Amino acid sequence: MSVHYLFPAHASFPTAVEAGRNDDVDLAPQILDIEGYIARVEPLIERQGFYEKEIARRVEQFGQIAHVWSAYESRHDPSDAEPFMRGINSIQLFNDGSRWWIVSIYWQHESALHPLPDKYL
Repeated sequence: MSVHYLFPAHASFPTAVEAGRNDDVDLAPQILDIEGYIARVEPLIERQGFYEKEIARRVEQFGQIAHVWSAYESRHDPSDAEPFMRGINSIQLFNDGSRWWIVSIYWQHESALHPLPDKYL
């Protein structure tokens, strides 16, 4: 399935971490469009592999908009015993009357300074 089926043309991928980093050093929003995000992560995914599994979810909806908190674990291979990273996705959705679209996804990985809160597990 193409990512273009999930996201409208104006979707964004802001992230609070640089690719491949697992610390809280110099966190700052980085705003990417779909093609920019693919260009940024594709070489890393091809080299190391990337599998994300949702471990918990909280959804709040009002009318045609929804916000999803999605806690995740990331592995280089689905058979890896332990994740190399965990974190939380903040996903904003819009329903156009016939289906839900992902408008933006913002995420931050877990760190020693910011462990996943129990309410998201």
